[in-house]
Amino acid sequence: MEAKRSPSSAIRGAGTGVEKMLESLPSMIAEVWSDEIELQLEATTQFRKLLSTEGSPPIEEVIQSGVVPKFVEYLKREDYPQIQFEAAWALTNIAGGTSDHVRVVIESGAVPIFALGNVAGESPKYRDFVLGQEALIPLLQQLNEHARLSMLRIATWTLSNFCRGKPQPPFEQIRPALPALQRFIHSPDEKVLTDVCWALSYLSDGTNDKIQAVVEANVCPRLVEFLMHPSPSVVIPALRTVGNICTGNDMQTQIIINHQLLPCLLNLLTNNHKESKKDVCWTISNITAGNKDQIQAVVAAEIIGPLIHLLQTAEFDIKKDAAWAISNATTGGTCNYWKSSSTPK
Repeated sequence: MEAKRSPSSAIRGAGTGVEKMLESLPSMIAEVWSDEIELQLEATTQFRKLLSTEGSPPIEEVIQSGVVPKFVEYLKREDYPQIQFEAAWALTNIAGGTSDHVRVVIESGAVPIFALGNVAGESPKYRDFVLGQEALIPLLQQLNEHARLSMLRIATWTLSNFCRGKPQPPFEQIRPALPALQRFIHSPDEKVLTDVCWALSYLSDGTNDKIQAVVEANVCPRLVEFLMHPSPSVVIPALRTVGNICTGNDMQTQIIINHQLLPCLLNLLTNNHKESKKDVCWTISNITAGNKDQIQAVVAAEIIGPLIHLLQTAEFDIKKDAAWAISNATTGGTCNYWKSSSTPK
C-alpha cells in the first residue's frame, strides 16, 4: 500500500526534526493519556505531524508507544471534531505504512478515512475545518490503481462528503479532486461510481466556471452512459450532474447533448423510474432554455409528447418542471418546430 502522507503538510528537514520530536515522545504519550482534552488535542496534533514527516516516518515507534487505541477512542468524540480529525489523520498515516501497520489500525477498531468522512459530513463548518487542514491531498493519495476495493469505496465516499453541503466549500480547495474523479468514473464498482457521481454533482452545482471545470475533466461521456445504468443509485447522481451542466451556457449544454444525451433522457422520461422524472424534466427545461438548435433537437428527439403526457398524469412537482420545459420551448421555438413535433408518423 502506498503512503498516505500529504507533501504539503510534511515536516521538512526530516532527520533533525524527527529526532527532536522523538525526544519529546514520553511527554506526548503522557498528554495523550491525560484527562485534559486540550492536552490530548495538542499531543495528538504533534503525533500527526510526526507521522507526516517525509521519507521514513517513525510509524513503528508510534505504534510501540501504545497510543493507537487512544486515537481510536478519539474518533468517537463527536463533541470535539478537532480531535476526531487529528486522530483520524494520524491513523491514516499509520495505515500508510506496511501491511502490519494497517493491521494494527484495523485491529484497534479504526477505519480512519471513514472517520474523516464522518467529520466532514457532519456539517459545512466541520467540512471546511477538515479541508482547511489540507486533508484532501492524503485522501487523494488513496485513490490509486493499487488500492483495494474496500479502500476505494471508503475514499470515494469520504471525497463526496468533502464536496457536499451548503454553503459549498471553496471550489479551489476541492478542484484537485477532479482528476481522481475522472479516473474512477471508469470503475466497474457500483458503490464507487455512485459516490463519484455524487461528488461530481456537488462540484457542478454553481457557476459556469465550476461547470466548465467539470466538463474539461472529460466526464460527460460516462455521465450520459450512466443514465442507462441498471442501478438507480448510479442514475440519480449522474442525472443530477448532467442537469447541473445543462444550467450552464449554450456551449456547455451542447457538449453534453453531443454525447447522445437526448435519447437517454427520453428513455428516462418514459420508463417507470418515478424518482428520476422530476430531474429529467428539470434538465430538459434547461435545454429548451437554450438556443433554437437545442430546442429543435429536443423536438426531433420526440420528447415533447411524453412531457405533455406528464402534464396530464404526473404529480404536481413533476408537472411543474414539465411545464417549464414546454414553456421554454414554445417561447424560444418556432411554429415549424411544433408542426414537426405533432406530425403523425
